[in-house]
Amino acid sequence: MKTVISKKNPIIPRMGVCDPHMHVFEGKVWLYTSHDTSIENKTYSMTDWQIWSSADCVEWQLEATIHPEDTFVGATDKCWAVDCAERNGKYYYYFSIGNKQTGVLVGDSPAGPFRDVLGKPLLDGTLTTTREYDPAVFRDDDGAYYLVFGAPSWCYGEGCGYYIARLNEDMISFAEQPRAIALDHMGDDKASLNKIGGKYYLSYGGFYAISDSVYGPYKFTGHTGASIDHTSYCEWNGQLFNAITVEECSNYYRSSGLCYVHVRENGELVTDPLIVEYGVGRYDADWNRIEAEWYMKGTNVQKRENTGMPGFSVICDKKATLVYPKVRNLAGKSVIEIVGMCNGSGTVELHQGSEDGPLLGSICLKGSSKPYAWNRRNKGVMQPDVALPDEADLCIVLKPDANSSVSIDYFHFY
Repeated sequence: MKTVISKKNPIIPRMGVCDPHMHVFEGKVWLYTSHDTSIENKTYSMTDWQIWSSADCVEWQLEATIHPEDTFVGATDKCWAVDCAERNGKYYYYFSIGNKQTGVLVGDSPAGPFRDVLGKPLLDGTLTTTREYDPAVFRDDDGAYYLVFGAPSWCYGEGCGYYIARLNEDMISFAEQPRAIALDHMGDDKASLNKIGGKYYLSYGGFYAISDSVYGPYKFTGHTGASIDHTSYCEWNGQLFNAITVEECSNYYRSSGLCYVHVRENGELVTDPLIVEYGVGRYDADWNRIEAEWYMKGTNVQKRENTGMPGFSVICDKKATLVYPKVRNLAGKSVIEIVGMCNGSGTVELHQGSEDGPLLGSICLKGSSKPYAWNRRNKGVMQPDVALPDEADLCIVLKPDANSSVSIDYFHFY
């Protein structure tokens, strides 16, 4: 089994792993990807599909390679984008054959092995007027599953666009005729569908649009703010992530990256450009600041955009935890400064490992007694009670007092 550890994005460098869809299955993160065959590619040449997994979003393992020869397709260099879903203990793997058709495989685990149960395309190019490829599968809160597919009209002409159809419980047939998605913006490449904060988000390329209904209409909202393509969103351990395709060597030899995503009150999505470069789950005590919203695991917290200054803060009104794994270059650091706000009073604790791990230090915070005034900025300085190792998992525990709330903007070491 091939294992890759990268110090920054892309997460699986120089291997042509692209077009990722991120899902959480069986307690791990899984990436379902296409695969550019060679750095020498002069066009899209993709002869298989790959499945990768990770327990921490830093160390990645190649779990399986799916070969078109094992499907109705046969040998081809048109192994385009894929996606996967779990239902009733089975895993359904949807795959593109170039920009023409979509097939489906079924397996008993996130890594397969998968079998071609239809022996023919699920979408053969005749159900709609669009190009029936680049599938994305979406599960709604009521348990219904939908398949989104299609291509932008600017690329393939009149009649093209994105389509959606609800799947039957067997996941290999449709419960309805696919219908066109109304979108008030020119489409751009592969579409994905997610639900964030009760709203439906249709993402396509680096753009996204929002709707109150799974079928639309979708109103164009913006761009994630990074030069990225083929995006998909996923929540894991209380954090929202964006799996992206980045151009590594050329447009025909690409890679995958992961970023944190933050949501403004109006529903707009923000991807921190620093994380597009650094990647997730990476921290260095020598940095001038570590943003609080870059946590890899959070409980009982919300992210809120700062007022009058850039970035986001993490806020809670009851006990909450934030975990930052494998913080590097801690040795010799004697002070941690935590910058945030306190409405009322509370305590911030720093633990090694988890909230049950050794207590390294604590800060008592005092702020305004007026609820939600947010008119005092706190700089809590903590001197750890024990010497820090060079690398450690750190857990910040926020403990607001009754009728109080605490937020953290960022922290740094010296």
